[in-house]
Parts: sequence; structure tokens; C-alpha cells
Amino acid sequence: MPWIKRSPLFAYYLFAYLFTWAIEVPMLLAVRGYIHVEFPPVLEALAAFGPLAAALLVTYVTGGSSAAADLLRSLTNWRLPSRWLAFAIVSPFAVLIAALMITGETAKLFSGEVCSNLVAGGKMFELVVLGGLLRGIGEEPGWRGYALPLLRSRFGPLLATLALFPFWLCWHLPSFLMRPEFAWSAWFGFSAGVLSAAVWFTLMYDATRSVLIAAVWHALINICRGFALAASTAAFMAFAQVVLAVALLIVIYWLVRRPGPLVAEHRV
Repeated sequence: MPWIKRSPLFAYYLFAYLFTWAIEVPMLLAVRGYIHVEFPPVLEALAAFGPLAAALLVTYVTGGSSAAADLLRSLTNWRLPSRWLAFAIVSPFAVLIAALMITGETAKLFSGEVCSNLVAGGKMFELVVLGGLLRGIGEEPGWRGYALPLLRSRFGPLLATLALFPFWLCWHLPSFLMRPEFAWSAWFGFSAGVLSAAVWFTLMYDATRSVLIAAVWHALINICRGFALAASTAAFMAFAQVVLAVALLIVIYWLVRRPGPLVAEHRV
């Protein structure tokens, strides 16, 4: 496939969408009543691995089996800067606690009420495993392990983030539309959340070049956001606002420091 070697980033985007949407679009049509087929919810978790599958395919074509193996190994390499690993683990919980403090609902977390709400609603497994762990593993080798390094080799962190953002955002569209409670007006809030998270991811990539740190943070931020929603809608909104506020501080830092493109390095 010579065209993949000529346009690897385009090929990655194309295959990430194809692999994921091939599963999610039929599920969306079923949810909306256009087709009468029952799909098991676990298929949506499988769809989250579209970016990983796309990155492996394009990496194999352009770099061979050793490069594809390196991409997989990047998910298990714990030889990381300890302060950034701690940041990836602690910061989502810090955002959650800040959101609950803003809304005066901190007691709900420490009393176990939030966990009880999730367990009672049958959402704990879905949140922690399907929406957290599998999302982090399925998405990050693609978005931050493959696409972002290519963009950072050409642009500064802000432009690279803005270039990646619309492709990462729109990749979520079928999954977003599958949820009847979401209206198009909510898409704008979701978009702001995705852009804010993309800024955090670029900061962590610049500091570590680590796919594993990205996957850990992705999983935990999804889980903590779910905990905030289980507490209240107000806490959920406050959670998003805290993530956005930190993202704005990161952007200001970039504008002051003016960091340029990064030389491509081996993933860790």
C-alpha cells in the first residue's frame, strides 16, 4: 500500500474511523430505530480499539513488524519519570475532589455515596472497565502514540493539539449520538471537554513521550468524571470546568514559553 507510506497520518485517521465506525454506526442505527438488530453493549468497548488497530496497521506498513511491536510494548513500559506517572494518577482525583468542593458535595465521595450510586445503577463495571481501562488502552496508542508525535514533529504544542482535536472529536460522534439523553446542544460542551483533555495530553506527551501515561490518565479521567456525574449534574459540570481551567493555564504557559516542534523520539 504505497499510499499509506506517502500519507501515513491521513491513513491513520482513515483506518481509525473505519475500524470504529464499522461497529458504532450500525449500533447507532439500531438505537435510533432505523434497523432492528440487537447489539451487545460490549461491542462499543471493542470499537474503542479502532485507534490502536489503525496505528498498528499503519506502523506495520511504514516501519515493519518491529515498529508495530514497539508500539504495543509502549503500553507496558513502566520505566517512566516518576513525577509524571504520579501526575497521571493523582491529577484526575484532584480534579474530582476540586469539583466536589466547588459544589459542596465532598462528603458524597468519602461517605461512599458516589460508589453506592454507581453500584446500585449497575454502572460501576461499565465506568471502570469499559469506559475507563479499555478506552485508555484502545485509544491512546493511536491518538497520542501515533498521531500526536507526527504532528509535534511539525508544529508547536498548541498547533499540534488544535490539528489533532477535530479528528479525535469527530471520531466520537457515533458513540455520542447513541445516547438518547444527549442533545446536539450538549455536543458543544463535549467538544470543549475533548479539547481541554487534548491540551493536557500534549503537555504529558511533551514531558514523557509515554503512551502508558496517556492511557493511565485517559482511563482515570473518564472514571473520575463518571464519579462526578454519579454525585450530581452540578459536580459533573464543575469537573469539566476545572479541566478547562487547567487547560487554559497550560495554553498560557505555551504562549509564554513558545516551545517549538519536537524531534521524533522512540516511544516509551
